[in-house]
Amino acid sequence: MSRDVFISHSAQDKKAAETICGVLEQSGIQCWVAPRDVRPGRSFPGEITRAIQQSKVMLMIFSRHSNSSEQVLREVQLAVDCRVPIIRLRIEDIPLSDDLRYYLSAPHWLDALSHPLSKHIPPLAAAIRELLGASSSESETGPAASPPPSAEVMLKQRASSAGQKSSVSWRPFVVGAVILAVALGITLWVLRSQRKIEVVAPVAPTPQQTALPSPSATVLPVVSAQPTMTPTPVPATPSPSATEATPEAKPSPSIKQPDKKAPAPRNNRAWQVWIDEFVHNFIASNESNDIDLAVSFYAPNVDLFDEGKKNADAIRRDIESYNARWPSRRATIRGDVRLGEKAANRNYTASFEHDYYVENASRGEWINGAVAVDLEITVDREGVPRIVLMKQKTLRKDKGTMQRRSG
Repeated sequence: MSRDVFISHSAQDKKAAETICGVLEQSGIQCWVAPRDVRPGRSFPGEITRAIQQSKVMLMIFSRHSNSSEQVLREVQLAVDCRVPIIRLRIEDIPLSDDLRYYLSAPHWLDALSHPLSKHIPPLAAAIRELLGASSSESETGPAASPPPSAEVMLKQRASSAGQKSSVSWRPFVVGAVILAVALGITLWVLRSQRKIEVVAPVAPTPQQTALPSPSATVLPVVSAQPTMTPTPVPATPSPSATEATPEAKPSPSIKQPDKKAPAPRNNRAWQVWIDEFVHNFIASNESNDIDLAVSFYAPNVDLFDEGKKNADAIRRDIESYNARWPSRRATIRGDVRLGEKAANRNYTASFEHDYYVENASRGEWINGAVAVDLEITVDREGVPRIVLMKQKTLRKDKGTMQRRSG
């Protein structure tokens, strides 16, 4: 079902998203927001993709969390591909990330930096109504030759012309009336000069063909490892084609997956850059079926979860079993990785939280959750970092079923 507004937000801004959604819906603006509107038995990525394609406006709640969220980035990319206008509501005053700047380079914002948040929602609702009105006009007259004005420009125009709204809104009607009067006068003059009445058959309007924007794959980065099923955090969000074989699913271009890289020496880099890259490559390695790559991030013996020491062979078996159980795995790290240096160029620590999504389409099962992970990392004789201890705590875990994919 189509909605007026798709609300894009980080899971950590859920409270703000729910507040804004509630006020907008009370004012008659229909919203789509996850996870509330994800239908039972449907894949998360597929639902997100269809919701954006069927929405008229995207509202992105911008904060430090959404600024670093791969999920929000992919949602914005899909909205741009589908030519859905984007309104950015800034609830934190921070610089735009390079990835988001690629899609959201315009400097216009609607700010909600002061409390309470509720006082900023009425002008937001008014701006959304303007965009919804523009969207309705375009659907009636057909696609325009030039792209519609950006949401930010419309927001600024509204803010600067609030006192002139009534007078400006009547101009089209005045111009139309003048043109109609002139046309009527010319018609009467022609009829009188010819002294006869001509019956002109009206020309049937050509049916308008409204081009549907081509869908773009929105992969919801999600996920991480399960405490007992695998020694590695589990990745998140499969693409719609991988998650749901339904007639309504639409093909969409693939999104470039993160490069899978093995652990590497420091090579004169700052230790923070070095270890941060190691952690991100570790998470990325779990999205691949390259078992050797995944195992390469561990030391020969690892204190894993609450299971005690495990050697490389046991870790390999765990990873193989987990990958077979969950063929589709995606993960995204929330925000920054918190790093510590216990001994220079020898021992480091890393802590982070991440969302995850895993799925087995043939069995019709999925898990969507979040975990907090703590790592201890030691540099080996070759100067390569390896994980020697890994602990994790489940923050959220949802399970579900979907239509099984026939083999």
